[in-house]
This record gives sequence, C-alpha cells and structure tokens, in this order.
Amino acid sequence: MHRFRVLHAAFIVGATVGSVSDALAQNPIAQRVANAPDGMVRLQFAGRSGTCGDGSDVIGYGKAIFAGSVSSFGDWTSSRCVPGPVRVSLSVAGGRVTQMQTLVGGSWARSTARVTDLGTVSSADASTFFFGIVSQLEGRANKARFLLPAVLADDTRTVPRLISLANDASRAQATRRQAIQWMGLLGDASVVPTLVAFARQGGDAPRGDDIDDDDEAPGKKGLATAAISALSFLGNGAGIPALIDLARSGGSAVRHSAVFWLGQSGDPRALSTLHAVIENAREDERVRAHAIFSLSHGSDLRATELVYLRNLWPRLTSDKLRDAVLMGTAQDVAQGSPWLLERARDASETMRTRKSALFWAGQREATPTKDLVAFYRAVPDASLREHAIFVLSQRDDDTALNELMRIAREDSNKEMRAKAMFWLGQKDDPRVAKMISDRLTR
Repeated sequence: MHRFRVLHAAFIVGATVGSVSDALAQNPIAQRVANAPDGMVRLQFAGRSGTCGDGSDVIGYGKAIFAGSVSSFGDWTSSRCVPGPVRVSLSVAGGRVTQMQTLVGGSWARSTARVTDLGTVSSADASTFFFGIVSQLEGRANKARFLLPAVLADDTRTVPRLISLANDASRAQATRRQAIQWMGLLGDASVVPTLVAFARQGGDAPRGDDIDDDDEAPGKKGLATAAISALSFLGNGAGIPALIDLARSGGSAVRHSAVFWLGQSGDPRALSTLHAVIENAREDERVRAHAIFSLSHGSDLRATELVYLRNLWPRLTSDKLRDAVLMGTAQDVAQGSPWLLERARDASETMRTRKSALFWAGQREATPTKDLVAFYRAVPDASLREHAIFVLSQRDDDTALNELMRIAREDSNKEMRAKAMFWLGQKDDPRVAKMISDRLTR
C-alpha cells in the first residue's frame, strides 16, 4: 500500500519541464504528503536571504510585496515585514494537494482539520516539491501567491526552473507571467536574452493610455509586459541596456512599456533615454506622453527632472504631451503649485490647458487653499470661475468650505451661486445643512 501511495504521489503532483519530474519522484516531501491522511499538512523551511513577512498575509522579497490577493512590484517599505521562516499549509485529500497557504514568520494558527506536521524541511527539497505541484495548483490557488514557496526556498536550480516554466506553453498565462517576473527578481545578466525574447513579442500598439492595461492580456502581449518589468528588476542595472534598446527599437507597445520601467529604475542611463524619447517628434505621441509620466513619477524623482519638464513646456504643442507635463509637475514639492497656478492664470494658454493646470494645482495638498480662493476672485472668465468652484469642492478644509458658502450666498453671478450650492449639497457638514435650512425657511 505504501509503495502504491509513493508512486501515486510521483504521478499526481505532476512535473514542471526539465529535471523537476525526475527529482520529484524521489522527493521526500512528495512522499510524505502522499502518505499523509486527509486534512492539513504543515511544513516550514529557511527562505532565501531578504525574505520577510508579518506572519499573516504580507510577504516581501526584493522589489516584490504580496498582501492577500494583491501583489506589487517596485519600491516599497513596510515595518510589518520582518525576516522569518517560510511556513506552508497544504490541504490534502487522497494524497493530492488541493489548496495551499504560504506565510513568513509568526506561528501556526489553530486548525479544526487533522494536522500532519512535517516540521522543518530542506529548502532544496521544498523548491523541487513546490515547482512539481504547479500543474495541480495553478487553476485553484491564489494566482498571485502560489509560486511563492517554490521561489522563496533557497535553491540554485530556481532560475533555470523559472525559465522552463515561462517557456512552457501548456501552463496558465498567470503562471508564466509570475515565472517571468521572478526571473527578474532572482536572475542576473544571464537571463537578459530570455527576457528580451519575451519582450519583443509585445505587438505594435498600446491598447490604451493606462500603464497597466495589458498586464492580464492574453498570449504573448501579457508575457511581454512581464518581461519588460522583469528587466528593470535585475540587480546592478543588468537589464537597463536591454530596456534602452527596447525603448528605441521595439514595437510601439513595447516602447510604451519600456519607457515606464526605465523611469522606475532611477538609472542615469535611463533618464537620458527618456529625454530622447520625449523630444523625438517622430515618436508615437502616446509613447512620448508615457515617457513624461514615467520621468515625473519615477523612483527617486530628482528636482532637476521637473525643471527639465518645465523648460520643455514652451516647445510642446500637443495637448496630450502638455497634459502629461501638468500632471507630472504636480509631483514637484517646491515649485509645482506656483507654476501650475501661473499656467492657469496665463491668458495666452488654451482654455483646456488653463483648466487642467488649475485642476492639478487643486489636487496638490501643498497648494494653499487661499491661493485657489484668490484665483476664483481674480479671474474674469466665467468658465474658469465655474471650474475653480469645482476645484474648491474637492478640498476638505474650512477655507474651501467657507469660500463655497460665501459664493453661494453673496456672489453677484447667479450661475456661480447655483454651482457653489450644488457642490455644497454633496458635502455632509452641519454648517452646510444649516445654511440650506435657513434659505428654505426665509
């Protein structure tokens, strides 16, 4: 009976391509799981250096952090993420793994299920086992987390296995995307050719202006997006030259994604490339606008880059590019508000530009509300005054509320009074309720 269960385990856990299937047949964890009674199987192992968690749903490694079903790749900080062992709970029925939960640190929670505790196991054995059950879990486990125990186990064979998994067309799209992303987090310069090959399959046109709109795209496009981001994750800037080449020579969708991840890298080589893309009049306007967004929302934003965008302003004629600069300038802590309000007051600018500048000024917490009030009182154009009322309505401070109430009571323009009253009606404030009540009882 035990012989049957061991052989059964080697079959039902499946196999990733490469040598995993052979190793899994002799894997001690697979054998013990196959022979465990129905219920829960627990095990823990030492994670690779840099692994942290909160003993609950938060797990972090390098540029990746996972919280529940949400994953994020880039710079992050969390005081809750502390080093600890990787702990995995497996739901087992008939020797087959049906569900999995991965935590880092903390302690085991109480369970009403029958528990088989395997104790502390070898990281290498854990990696082989968890890569081996990918085919079982990819359709039923949390797709953002089910590779975690396989990749967090410290094993020199992890990156080759990730490459095999990414190239396996029989695997689910989400599985292959994760494998590609982890190649960037764990790999080195040797994985660059593989990532570039995936990236160049990305197609010729961005689907839209959202930087993440193709993250779950079917087929090659979604894998290309993952590969481009993975290039930016590689240590010591190993992927930056390839990203620069993709930003210059890839299809438009590839260039669109590459300029974003160049901006996130903070690498000086990346910044000079973004300048070239932004100033290239022959480049797709969407790619240029995305490069502006990336430059102004990138990792370790430098004041000199915001000065660069402001100096670029007079040379830009496209609304899309100008909108990108206005949005980017809102990130400028020191000069953002004055510059945006100056654009809003400038009668030589288009009405679209003036309204957009006023909107972004209002979105900045650093913009004094009194400056928005002063703008409303000084500007003669009715359309801009109406827009200023809307901008004031988006603020939550007393200065904005008092000005809206003043406009509703005293403004000489009936339409402005009505607009102010409309936006006041959206607020849950006793002062507004009293003002409306007083008006109704007159």
